[in-house]
Amino acid sequence: MVRTRLRNAALAWIAMIGASLHPGCASAQGVGDLAARMKDAGQWPMAARDYANTRYSELDQINVSNAAQLQLAWTFSVGADRGQEAAPIIIDNTMYVVGPYDGPYPNRVFALDATSGELKWSYAPRPEPAAKGVACCDVVNRGLAYDQGKIFLNTLDDHTVALDAKTGKELWHTKLGEINLGETITMAPVVVKGKVLVGNSGGELGVRGWVSALDEDTGAIKWRAYATGPDKDVLIGDDFKPFYDSLKGKDLGVKTWPADRWQVGGGTMWGWISYDPELNLIYYGTANPSPWNANQRSGDNLWSTTIFARDPDTGQAKWAYQINPHDLFDHDEVNENVLVDLPINGTARKVLIHPGRNGYMYVIDRATGEVLSADAYDHVNSYKGVDLKTGRIIPNEEKTPILGQTINDICPAAPGAKDWQPSAWSPRTKLLYVPHQHLCMNFKATEVGYIAGTPFNGASVDMYACPGGYRGEFMA
Repeated sequence: MVRTRLRNAALAWIAMIGASLHPGCASAQGVGDLAARMKDAGQWPMAARDYANTRYSELDQINVSNAAQLQLAWTFSVGADRGQEAAPIIIDNTMYVVGPYDGPYPNRVFALDATSGELKWSYAPRPEPAAKGVACCDVVNRGLAYDQGKIFLNTLDDHTVALDAKTGKELWHTKLGEINLGETITMAPVVVKGKVLVGNSGGELGVRGWVSALDEDTGAIKWRAYATGPDKDVLIGDDFKPFYDSLKGKDLGVKTWPADRWQVGGGTMWGWISYDPELNLIYYGTANPSPWNANQRSGDNLWSTTIFARDPDTGQAKWAYQINPHDLFDHDEVNENVLVDLPINGTARKVLIHPGRNGYMYVIDRATGEVLSADAYDHVNSYKGVDLKTGRIIPNEEKTPILGQTINDICPAAPGAKDWQPSAWSPRTKLLYVPHQHLCMNFKATEVGYIAGTPFNGASVDMYACPGGYRGEFMA
């Protein structure tokens, strides 16, 4: 968690950078098109900055020769002393930032002059207090989205809200989930082709995961794709063509679970969404299956820990790839998918790079779902690699959890080799910059019963630093 003083300083540095580039922002004044704003280096129109999830900016006024001269320009408090995981977005020299649930006005949105820090307006959604009681694992919010003069906000109590970007006036709000079932929303929305894309949180409470698309003008739900259940719920049809044979078959979101377990099976989606306009496909990963105790859910547990490629217009799945079949260690795969074009074996390939929680860096053909490489980027002993012919990860049987026994020295730990904190890609250096954990754990599986809106874990975990004695790392 980031404490108030440090958090405010971080916002101030961003404000100073934005202020120095104000003249460059004028070119996009009045432009309501996301594609145009992504091309304007002076704007940051979404949490990942662009659809490819690169988080890259061409701005070069701050560099190695002058970075030491940076000074604090201004500070602004979001009024909540909790984890601040939402980076600001910047539209036409206005900075928009949302706070976490905590404080007198939870999930409050602020519009600030990016040059001076002056408050232009704020919006307090007043989410249900009970949402805080069912939120795992902290009451954070990961950011806002913008399109066509509107700011889009997700609240912890399962609402998506549209605000007028100039005034902060609420234009519509839509309820998407039920906190009494354990559902919350912590992710940053993404707008694609007039649809606001939102996923739910709550896998540790036996929530059934989904991604919903809302009409950006009305808030009406246009489609919803579940992560578990029959094909009609998962939006799998005749156009679904996974690369690997193990993922071909009817209603695998039911058949790969014990009877009815898919209804409380997790697979939530609280991470990052990418979009390829040329292929017209969105990409995202689903979270862990429920409960953590894998002894209570035999089978591959599709479509948890899965990367999906979907048509944003209809929500229909085009391909999918399950990273951790029958996930044993809470290795969600909601981490970002960075879309880049790479020369591989002499051929240009449209790929996505996925830093897996399981400790492997996946390079996947984003048109077909074929895994081109999967190399370990941290200390891994819970698996023995990835079979590129079948696409399946190879488990280390010595680390398989046994009911009632503590299995020691499992690496990576439950938060994975990398958690939600996103990486960034530079087309200039051709490097991926990755902040990640370096944690191992002792894991004990226990029986657990499902009660709506209560924890549904079935495991206790003790985490500690991996070999080397440090707990985190930044790598390129």
